[in-house]
Amino acid sequence: MSGRTFLHIVLGVLHMRKAGFVFGAMVAIVLAFGTATADEKVPNIKKIMQTVAGSKKEKGLCAKCADAGKAAKWDDAQTLSKSLSECVANLPKNACPKGDEKSWEKLSKAFAEQAKVIEKAASDKDAKKLGEAVGAFTKACGECHKVHK
Repeated sequence: MSGRTFLHIVLGVLHMRKAGFVFGAMVAIVLAFGTATADEKVPNIKKIMQTVAGSKKEKGLCAKCADAGKAAKWDDAQTLSKSLSECVANLPKNACPKGDEKSWEKLSKAFAEQAKVIEKAASDKDAKKLGEAVGAFTKACGECHKVHK
């Protein structure tokens, strides 16, 4: 009888350890995913502009997308335009850097909508519409910069 009790105790301890391990793993997973979403930050305006417009060393998403459309590299144009649209969608989430907040909200949202037009033109594989959309997009840049940069 004492051996049987000992066996039950050993099995019980092993079962508890296994359950503890599983519980610990579940807590770790929840914390990891919770932290990942909490750590996701909206890129600031400077980062968005660098990604969209590029630099002297590298073209930005807008120019790369336009080039891909001109070369009829539609897979590239679609990938780039999707990235452009996702990037620019973060712009209205930033605080107004200068000027009127209502103007910032209106112009930054219009800019994000224009990026979707570029994405649609690339998706439709329409070089003419893509060119027009990129032109309207770059014009929207200037309009916003006049009052908010």
